[in-house]
Amino acid sequence: MTTLEYFKALQSSSFGRYIGNLDHLIHASFQLLHITGMLLLLTTIVLLSLRAFGLALRQVPIAEIAHATRYLVWIGLTFLLISGFLMLAPSATNYYANDFFWDKLVLLGLALLVHVGIFRKATSSNASSALVTQLSAAASLVLWFGVAFAGRFIGFF
Repeated sequence: MTTLEYFKALQSSSFGRYIGNLDHLIHASFQLLHITGMLLLLTTIVLLSLRAFGLALRQVPIAEIAHATRYLVWIGLTFLLISGFLMLAPSATNYYANDFFWDKLVLLGLALLVHVGIFRKATSSNASSALVTQLSAAASLVLWFGVAFAGRFIGFF
């Protein structure tokens, strides 16, 4: 089965049709949940990155900030994935044809790899190299904001 066929099957499934037939205010709440998830995630990434660059909260160890905010990233990501799927299901074929949707998915995958593979480890220990922490913070910022911008452009094209 091709990817397009999976997208068509999702859209034409009883679940996709059910979500598509919900009131427009429910769809707006999916979008609000999506935005809330992105704000939770980006706020945490920006806060940790500013600390990694020495631009904010210099008196607080980065590991302490990472520990205090660790759940916000995962809550935000959970909100993003659930609401994103709920927005995708009723109009999957429209998303399939949108290049920004695919850009967003690629950037999301890269952002998750950087976050789980490097950034989380670099910020969870005060013993990490400052250069590694700063590079991972810069990569994380670029990738997560790329996800947000690509997602925003989905609606325009």
